[in-house]
Order: sequence, then C-alpha cells, then structure tokens
Amino acid sequence: MNEGEVSMSKVLTMLHTTPVVIKLLGDVAQELVPADVIIRTVVDDSLLNDVRKAGHLTKEVTRRIVGYAQHAENYGSDCLLLTCSSVGPAADVARQVVNIPVLKIDEPMAERAVSIGCRISVLATLGTTLLPTRDLIQQAAQRARKQVDIGTVLLSDAFEALSRGDVTSHNRLLKESIIREAETSDVVVLAQASMTNILPDLPRSLDDKVLTSPRLGFSRVRELLSSL
Repeated sequence: MNEGEVSMSKVLTMLHTTPVVIKLLGDVAQELVPADVIIRTVVDDSLLNDVRKAGHLTKEVTRRIVGYAQHAENYGSDCLLLTCSSVGPAADVARQVVNIPVLKIDEPMAERAVSIGCRISVLATLGTTLLPTRDLIQQAAQRARKQVDIGTVLLSDAFEALSRGDVTSHNRLLKESIIREAETSDVVVLAQASMTNILPDLPRSLDDKVLTSPRLGFSRVRELLSSL
C-alpha cells in the first residue's frame, strides 16, 4: 500500500425477510466470508408476509426491495445479498437500478443443480418459493443450453407443523419427501435456506444429491467480493 492510501474493508449487506434465518446464515457467512468484510444485516418480515398474502411477488414489494438496494448502495455497501427465494425476482429489477452487485442466495444452487443432472426436484414448505426457484433453475438451464425436467413438491403440512412449533413433524415430513424424490431425480433442491437444518438427518448417500443455498450462495459472495 502506497503512502497516504487507506485500506478499506468491503461491505456486504444481507436482506432477510424472516428472522428465522439470521443465525443460520450468519454462521455460514462467518465461515465463508473473509474476516475483514463488514456485514450489515437488514430484516423486514413484512416483505415475505405481503408476498404470502398476495400469493406472489407484488410490484409494491419489488419497489421496497429496490429501495433497500438503493439504501445499501448509498451507505457504502459493495454488494447486496437477497436471502429469500420468494422475493428473488426483485433482484433482477434492482440490478437495473443500482451500480452494486445484487445477488440471489439461491442462484448458485440453481446453476449447480443444472450441472448435476436433467431430472430436478424442487421441494418447498412455502408455496411462494416454488415458482421463483423453478424459474431460476430454468434460467440456469437456458444459459447452459441444457434441457431439464423440473418437478415441484409443496410440503404445506410441514410448514404448518413448524408454525405450531412441531419441529419433529416438520423434519419427518421433509426427510420422507427428500428420500422419496431422490429415488427418481438426479438432484433434489431445497428451495428455502431454512431447510438446510434437515441435512444432518439425511442418509450420507444423499450428500451429493441434495442441494441447499447457504454455502453455495456465500461462496459466490466471497468470489465476488474478492474480485472487486
């Protein structure tokens, strides 16, 4: 470093739509993101609540997410990471508005799924995540010029169980569905970052066949920040 220069740390802003993933993603970020990166965490659960009420990503929620992206840029962030699959398409709009990278945590997962095989199963416990995740995988397949067959499974009973605080039933339903889908698919994609918690309960034979977004997403963040 030349005389007079000041070393500046990179700044990553994470936008969460639920407090449930804060610790999970914070732990992965601590492991994979360089220690000198400043991490800012923003949580707005009204975004996901409004998406769930409408049944899809609305223009109003998209505008608010773009506003968060502008705020992140104005306050010195080098990158914004959206951690919610249900609002992922809003990143495409934000990318047209701000000058900093806007990443979707599940985009690297979609690309990895396409690289593994053609028969892809997408599992979610929240209905609003299925279509965005399926579309993300389809877009990755188009970029790779690959034909894929994408099936979707909605485990609403598992979500209801978790909402009641019945983690045991949630995990049982999720595990059963993953094992069942793995029998006929090349890869099983878990659409929500919060579903990562099921991994220790799965047979080790499925380690390379079941994908979640956190580690793949933060590996992409690390690569991006290193290149800036």
